Amino acid sequence: MPEQPNKLTKEEVREIDRHVGSRLRYRRIMMDYSQTYLADQVGLSFQQFQKYEKGTNRISASKLHEFARLLDVPVSFFFDDMPTDMKAASQATPPVITADDNPFDEPEVQEFVKTYRLIPDAAVRRAIFLAVKAVARSMTDEDIDDGDEEVAQDVA
Repeated sequence: MPEQPNKLTKEEVREIDRHVGSRLRYRRIMMDYSQTYLADQVGLSFQQFQKYEKGTNRISASKLHEFARLLDVPVSFFFDDMPTDMKAASQATPPVITADDNPFDEPEVQEFVKTYRLIPDAAVRRAIFLAVKAVARSMTDEDIDDGDEEVAQDVA
């Protein structure tokens, strides 16, 4: 039987599962949820949830829908930034992801975000946000966005 023209290879399928799992992990960290909490919410074991995040196990459509609801994102969020040419992506050498690519993998950043979110006063959070931004501006050559009003709304 001839191979179907647009059929994904096993490696391409694994790559998609890893991508979806990494997006799940990213959003979980952004929402400051533990793996145990999300696993409990959708009726999974902690170990099964870990396999989802690593891309070892494929997430069913119904579970993906539940995660999207719990994490307040559309289902399409898990597929954002996916390489368009999966065949080429699966044959390429995977890039080494550094903290610059995904700063949320750094324990210090995770702890900072968790601690920051514990501050109940929105005005204090905004002051800290602006202070960190000012320090970054003064110490780097990076062009830091001046959209303070819009960002401040999200921070508060």
